[in-house]
Order: sequence, then structure tokens, then C-alpha cells
Amino acid sequence: MAYSGDLLKINNQTVPGLVEYTVQRSKLWKDADRNMEGEVRASLIGIFLKLKLVFRMMSQTEVAALTQLLDTAVFNVTFFDARTQTTYTAEYYASDYDASLFSKPRGLYEQVKVNLVPIRKRVY
Repeated sequence: MAYSGDLLKINNQTVPGLVEYTVQRSKLWKDADRNMEGEVRASLIGIFLKLKLVFRMMSQTEVAALTQLLDTAVFNVTFFDARTQTTYTAEYYASDYDASLFSKPRGLYEQVKVNLVPIRKRVY
């Protein structure tokens, strides 16, 4: 069955204008190297679920609301985890992002692209 809820909430608020949503499952390794046979020897620290987001063109008011959420140091993000087929909530921070003005007379901004980076690894 397909997921029918909100794909993303920041601090329990639905974020409007989301047009692209990617969950990047990044593995972080410790002491990684290869032996003479080419085999990898490493310790997996964990899997970190980075969220790659794109928001549609937005009004000045919408950009203001989005930046208020993203500009805090750390915030709670609730999103759909395909592995467990449920929502998951964790602490994240926003990477650098641009809020580029498209039309000053109309108060429109270009698409906003931002990555949300997890504070901790995902534990299953």
C-alpha cells in the first residue's frame, strides 16, 4: 500500500511546496582500507539518512516561513522511511541553501534546494 501522509514535517509542521524528495542512505565507515587482495576491511559506524529536498517557486511569505524552520540550529524532522514503511522522527540540521529572488515586483523566489543532515545514525 502506498504511503498517503505528509512526506515531510519539520518541528511537527507540514512544509508546503515540496516537489522533490530523496532519502540518501549514506554509510559512514571507520578505518577503511584494502588489503593486497583488494578486499575492504572497515568498521561500519552507521547509516545516515540525508534528505535532499527541492521546493517549488515560492512567495516571499512562504520563503520566510521555510527559512524560519531551516535556520534554527537543530530541528526535528518526521519523514517516511521506505525500509520500515513507517514515519521516522530524528534531529537534523540544514545544509547551506540559496533563496534566490526571481521577480521582485511579484515577490517570487526561485526553487529552494536544501539538504537536511542527520545528527545521529539511523538505528533499526
